[in-house]
Parts: sequence; C-alpha cells; structure tokens
Amino acid sequence: MTLEDFLRKNVPLKNMFAGRRCFLIGNGPSLKTQDIALLKNEVTVVASSFFRHPDAKVVNPPFWVFADPYFWTKPDTYFIPAFKYALEKGVTNSLFAPSGGLPYFANTNLGPLIDFHTYHYDHSVNISTPIDFSSGIPPFGQNTMTVCLMLALYLGCNPIYFIGCDRDYWNMTKEEFQTYNIQHFYEEKNPKHTCGACMPWEEWLKARDRTEWEYEQLNRYAALRGFSIYNATPGGQFDSFPRIGYETLFPAGPASSAAEQAQPDIRSATLSAIRLMNDGENPSALILLDESIRRNINRPDWIAGLEYLKALCLARQNRFSEALVLARQDYHGNPANRAKSEILIRELHQACGA
Repeated sequence: MTLEDFLRKNVPLKNMFAGRRCFLIGNGPSLKTQDIALLKNEVTVVASSFFRHPDAKVVNPPFWVFADPYFWTKPDTYFIPAFKYALEKGVTNSLFAPSGGLPYFANTNLGPLIDFHTYHYDHSVNISTPIDFSSGIPPFGQNTMTVCLMLALYLGCNPIYFIGCDRDYWNMTKEEFQTYNIQHFYEEKNPKHTCGACMPWEEWLKARDRTEWEYEQLNRYAALRGFSIYNATPGGQFDSFPRIGYETLFPAGPASSAAEQAQPDIRSATLSAIRLMNDGENPSALILLDESIRRNINRPDWIAGLEYLKALCLARQNRFSEALVLARQDYHGNPANRAKSEILIRELHQACGA
C-alpha cells in the first residue's frame, strides 16, 4: 500500500462522532488519581503507553496515537513493550502513527485487533482549512497530545476534554532541567535519561515554545469552528485550555452504554443552564449547553435557540470569536430568532474588533 492508500483509510472517520464528547488521555502521573473506568463507552483517544494502565481494557479506547519517533526508530525499547500491554489486554483499536513511521508499522504484524492508520504532516497546510487526515494535516506534532486533539477535531467530537496531561516539568529552571526525569502514571523499569541528557537547554526552550504555539493555533481553529476544549487534568501546568473538574462530567457515574446514560432531558438541562447564567456561573452553564446541543442533533423534537444561548454564555466569558460562530449558526438555523441573533452578531463583531 502507498501513503495515499493508507490516508484514504481515514476518509470514513471524518465527523464519525460529530457532536459527541471526547476524552484525550495522556500519560501523566495524575491519571493514577482519576477513575478512568468512568470513560467506558465514551469516545477516547489515547497516547503512547496508555495500555500500561490497569483500567485500559475497561476504557477500550477506539483510537491510539503515536508521534514520538522513538517508537519506530527504537521499537524494542519503546513500541514493543507498549504493544505487548495492548495485546495482553485484548483491546481493539485504530493505531495512528505519522508517515515517517510508515516503513516500520506497515511491515509489522499488529494482529487482528489493531488496525494501522497513518497521518501525514503537510507544511503547506495551516488552520485556515479544515483538518483532514485523509490528505495532509498541519505539522503540529511537537507533542503527541496535539495530534490527539487534531484527530478528535477531525472526528467531529465536541466538546473535547484532556486528562492525564500534567506537564509538571513545564516551568522548570535550567538547573532543574539537567537532572529532571519526566514522570508518568506507570513505573518505568528502565527510565529515560534526564532531560539534560536528552537535549541541550536551548533546544528544550525551542520545543516548549513550539508546543505552546501549536496549542494556540489549534485553540484558534476550534474557536473559529465552534468546538469547545477543556483541561480536566487535576493540577499540573497545562494551562492552554480552560479548566474543568473531571468528576463533574459524570453526575450519574459511568453508563453501561452511551444510549443509557442517565441525563436530564434537554429542556431541563437548558433551563438549568439559564439559571446558572443568571447567577454568573457561566463555565458551568456552558457544560450543560454543550451537552444539550450534542443531544439535540438529528432529533425529531429538535429545540431551537441553543446555539444563541451558548453564544451569550461565551460572550459573557469574553470568548467573542467563538460566540460569533454560534450566533451566526443561530441566525441561519433559527429564523424565529433572527432579529435577536442579528443584534448579537453586530455586537460581537464590534467586540472582536471587526
């Protein structure tokens, strides 16, 4: 198979989970403190060595992403151990690695349960066009989690939550850098060298700045297209996205299936969101509105006006560009409210400096 053949395998994934929430799971130590069994039947995208986690089979993530070249340039040390954990747990998923790793992965027997997919960095592509895993994606691979985020956006997931993304090392000093070992949720028999032994300090600073820039770009991409992204990791130094409590996302506990989740009906949730907005609790209101909008998709008893409420909620948090996208959606999809949405659009244009 050629690179183009592998990329065509990604075509059916576009918007596969449109409107469903998604969890992006890193390998940070905080994952030991969170009950990830709650993620059973959720859409999940996991990174690198996730299958070392004792609850990995319960979560059974459909997507597994690699971006670190060590996994295919030094497979005996990095990929093979991670792969063995996945085999032991008998999980079924789609494994994604960049086209640079294609020669290795395309010639490796992954067994019947793991389906290999690739993605290709295209340096001519930026956030002005939709992310497309069937051709080339923006070259935002400084960190595996940025690729996980791009995949979730391609899948159409909304909202998107990060967990296990601690980045406790993010603000370390030059002195700390020399002896710092990055920690994970698992114990490593043969831990990596210290940061100082892996790269010079100046190279680390460039990598850190590049990572921040990539997240800024993807944040802009999401805002322009109406996606909501949150960090549900407790503590740590990952502050590229608004924080939210992980446990608050599961008021009824884990569900036996996505269709059986015990949730209030859309109208009740929307009324609760309005009450929260009136009380100034806009971040909490936004969570309810995101869920209501997700559950409103393709319903015969579709409720109009949710996008307008979300636009108001976002505007109250000074997220004017995101609010403008939602106000425009309401203008086109809710004719009965067009006068109000037109006024809001004008106000948001002014707030955005347009």
